Amino acid sequence: MKRIIVGLLILFLLPAIAAAQGKTAVAAGQKLILEFVDGPDLSVVAADKSVKKIGVGIMEGDDVPVGSTIVTGTGTSAELKLKPNGTIIKLAKSTSFTIAGLASSAKETNAFALVAGKIRAVASKGANYQISSTTAVCAVRGTDFSFAVEEGAKAVLMVAKGLVQFDKVDPATNAVLGSIPVAMGEAADAFADSFAAFQYSADQFAEQFGDVGFTKLLESDVPDMAPEAAAASAEAAVPGSSTAPQQLTPEQAAAAATPDKAATESGLVKWLREALGFEIGSVTIDETTYSKAVIQPNLAFGKVKLGLYLPIIYSKDLFNPNDWYHPAGNDEWSFGSAQFKDKSYVDGAIDLAKDLALKIKYFEYGTQLQDPFFLKVGNLEDLTLGHGLIMRNYANDTDFPSIRRLGFEMGLDTGGGGFELVANDLTDPEIFGLRGFFRPVPGFKLAIGASAVVDWAPASVDPGLGVADDAIKLIGTGVDIDLPIVQSSLLGIRAFADGALTLPYAAASFTYNGVPVSAGLKTDIVWSDGKLKNWGAAGGLLGNVLFIDWRLEYRYFTGNFRPSFFDTTYDRMRGQYAIQYLGYITQPSTYSATPSVMGIYGEGGFKLLKDKLSFTFGYMWPWSLDATSVQDQLVKSADEFHAKLVIKKGLIPIVDLAGAITYDKRGLASSIADKSFKFLDSNTTFGGELDLPVPKTPNLDLAILFQTVPVRNDDGTIDYTAKGADAAAGIPALKPSITIETRFHF
Repeated sequence: MKRIIVGLLILFLLPAIAAAQGKTAVAAGQKLILEFVDGPDLSVVAADKSVKKIGVGIMEGDDVPVGSTIVTGTGTSAELKLKPNGTIIKLAKSTSFTIAGLASSAKETNAFALVAGKIRAVASKGANYQISSTTAVCAVRGTDFSFAVEEGAKAVLMVAKGLVQFDKVDPATNAVLGSIPVAMGEAADAFADSFAAFQYSADQFAEQFGDVGFTKLLESDVPDMAPEAAAASAEAAVPGSSTAPQQLTPEQAAAAATPDKAATESGLVKWLREALGFEIGSVTIDETTYSKAVIQPNLAFGKVKLGLYLPIIYSKDLFNPNDWYHPAGNDEWSFGSAQFKDKSYVDGAIDLAKDLALKIKYFEYGTQLQDPFFLKVGNLEDLTLGHGLIMRNYANDTDFPSIRRLGFEMGLDTGGGGFELVANDLTDPEIFGLRGFFRPVPGFKLAIGASAVVDWAPASVDPGLGVADDAIKLIGTGVDIDLPIVQSSLLGIRAFADGALTLPYAAASFTYNGVPVSAGLKTDIVWSDGKLKNWGAAGGLLGNVLFIDWRLEYRYFTGNFRPSFFDTTYDRMRGQYAIQYLGYITQPSTYSATPSVMGIYGEGGFKLLKDKLSFTFGYMWPWSLDATSVQDQLVKSADEFHAKLVIKKGLIPIVDLAGAITYDKRGLASSIADKSFKFLDSNTTFGGELDLPVPKTPNLDLAILFQTVPVRNDDGTIDYTAKGADAAAGIPALKPSITIETRFHF
C-alpha cells in the first residue's frame, strides 16, 4: 500500500513541480527559447562570433541570447517561443535569423532581423515587434504573419490575421521609401513594381510559405491578438478605404505565395489531429476474441509526454459492463465503487488507485544519460539500469493489453552524483531496482556506481513449484564505472566497465523436492571453496556517429549468471529462473557443472529520413572455456539475438504502409545445435504491427497487431496446465495474440 501511494504521489506531483519551476524561471526576465529543432544542422552564432551547434553547446529548451543569429541548414527547421510573452516563431530551412533585442516592458520593442530565408510568427498581444531585412521592416502587434527574404530578389509579407505596418527601406541609407498597412488576407512585396497590398489566395500562400507550419508549438497557446489589430483588420477589409486590397497583377501573382492547410488550421483542429487517437477493432486474449473501443490521447509539452489508454474491451455487449474484459481479474472501470458501497474504504482507495493507474499508458520527462532528471511511467519496453549488465531493455508490456502495468523509471544527476530507480509495476511491484553513483573528482565526468535489482516473487508465476509465491527472491547486484569521452549529436563516445552477480534469498524456511531449505541469503551460490561464482563482467564503449548508434563490449560470466538478466524475455522466464536457483540450492552439484562463458556483444542501429526508418540489431556470440568441441561449444553457448525494425508513415509512397517488428531470443545457437529450435518459444519475445491507410478515407487506418503471450489464468497468473507448458521446467505455453484495429485520426 505504501509503495502504491508513494509511486502515485511521485507521478502526479512531478508535473506540478515542473510547472512551478517554469513559472519561477520566466519571472526573471523575457527569454527566447529554442523549443524544437527538426534536423541535425542548426547553429547559433553569438555576438562575439562564437558558434554553438545543436547538441554541442545548445539544446532544445535553452534560451538564445540577444545578439545571436540562428542559422538553419538545408534540412533543418526550428521553432522558438518568447517567455513569458507567449509569441511563437517558426524558422524554415536555410534561414538566418538574428535576435536584435528583447523587450523588458510593454513600451519596448522585440527586435529581430531576417537576413535570409522564411519565418512565420504568431505574435501575442500587449507587446511590440519589429522584424527587419535590408530592404523592408515589419512593425507588428498581435498578428499571425509570414515573411520571406531573398537578398536582392524579394521581401514578401503575408498576413493571416491582424495588421502589419510594412515599410520599404533603402538598403544604402535606411531611409523609408514607402509605408503601407497590410491586413488580414493581404500580402506585399518590397521588390514589386508597385509597392501596395494585394489579396492572396490559399494556393499562393501554400506555394510561398507551405513549409512554415508549426510542428510542436500550438497557435492556440498564444494569447489573443491586440484588440486594435483586429479592429484595423476589419477596417482594412472595407471597400473603398485607404487600405482596401488591390487586384493582384500577373507579376505579383508569380512572386507572391502561401502556407498549406497545416499552417493555417486552428489550434483546436491541430490538437485533435495530433493528440487524439481512437481505435475500434478486435483483440485475441488467451484464445478468446474480444471487440474493443479505445480512446488514446497523446500529449506533449516540451520534454513532458503523456499518453492515456481508455479502453472498453468486451465480448458481446459494448454497453454492458458485466461483459467487459477484466485485466488480471480487475474491473478497471469500477474505481472502488463496490468496496466503498460495502464501507471497505481502504480496499476501495486501493482499487481506485489501481484503476486510475491503468489509464496511464505512459508518462515521460527527459532522457536517460542526457538530462539531469528523467522520468518514465507506464507500459515501458526499455527499463534499463546503468549500462544494463543487470537490467537492460526490460519490458513490462510484453502481454499488453491482456496484462497492463504501471512501470516506473526515474533518475537524478546533481553533477556530483545521483541515482536511478526502476519498478515493473507501481500498483503491484515485484521487480524493482536502484542504482546510486558519485563522481569522486569535482569537475571530472568519471562516475562510480553500485546497483541492485530484486525479483520479489519469481515463484508466483508457477503455482506448480509447491512453494509460497515469495518463498524465494532473486537478487542481482553489481558495481560500475562510467566515463563520457565525447558528447555531441555528431559523435558520442562513452567508456564503461561493470561487474555483477546474482544470488537467491529465502524469505523463510521451506522444503523443495523433499530437501529442506533454510531462510537467509544463499551466499554459497556466489562464494565457496575460496572462489567467486555466479558472477559476470562487461566493459567497452558505446555512443553514436551522426545518425548511427553503436555499442561494443566484452562479456565474461560464470554459473547461472546472464548479462542483462532482466530483459525483454525475463517475465516469461521467471519460472525457469526460480527452478534453476532452487536446483542450485538443493543440489549444489548442478551448479559446479555450469560452464564459464565469454564473448563479444555488438549492437548497431540507425534512424534515417527524419526518423521514419529505424533499425536496431544486436548479437552476442559467446564461447565456453570448458567446451571440448565445436558441437559442445554450441550446446553450452548462451547467445543473444535482438532485432527491431520501425517504418513510420510517409516513408513508403502510394500505400503509405507503416509498422514495426521486434524479435528477441536467447539460446539461438544452442537450440539450432541440439535441433530444438523454435521460432517462438519461452526464450523469445516477438511482436509488431502493420498500419495501412484505408483507400479514399484519409482519416481511417487499418492496423494489425501481433505478439506471442503466455497462456494465463483469469487472475493473470501463467497457466502451466495448458498444452505445451512444462511446469517442472518453468516453461509456459505460448499463444498468438492478434489485434485488428480500425484507427480514426483527424
